[in-house]
Amino acid sequence: MSWPVLIAFLILRAGGGLSAFQGARTQASGATAPALEDPLQPLSRKVFDLVNRQRRLHGLGILHWNDSLARQARLQSTNMMERGFFAHVDPVRGPLALRLNAAGIHWSRCGENIFREYGMDEPAEEAVEGWMKSPAHRMSVLDPLFSETGVGIAISPTTEYYITQIFIRPRQSAVP
Repeated sequence: MSWPVLIAFLILRAGGGLSAFQGARTQASGATAPALEDPLQPLSRKVFDLVNRQRRLHGLGILHWNDSLARQARLQSTNMMERGFFAHVDPVRGPLALRLNAAGIHWSRCGENIFREYGMDEPAEEAVEGWMKSPAHRMSVLDPLFSETGVGIAISPTTEYYITQIFIRPRQSAVP
């Protein structure tokens, strides 16, 4: 039995008219694989690989894994599950830009795709397929300006999956 699938997206640019989000900072990471402390690492990695496959199929460069983004994505998925909301704006931690800033992640452009599903056998495939069928989510996955990403997943006791993928373009350091 399948239940409705819910997906959402968000893209922000520093200085793009969102004054509350201006002054954001970037943090680059050379990490290439999901954090080891994440017990859902194989599933997170599958989402990461499927998104990069879509980017390659569309002639784009791959995204690089960022452990800090993965931790923030997992925290967002966990918070949505535990607090019973499904949105980009966390009622306690705020919107993506503020969450990234609070975590010390420096960015010039950021975006987020979220996915929630019940009863599907392949949640990673369902998430990426759903995002690719939605013009707004597809835009996040295929945005050529994004270069780093992290995926975080939470699973409820009733096997409801919450998947968050955060994308950033790190802010470039000023050259003296």
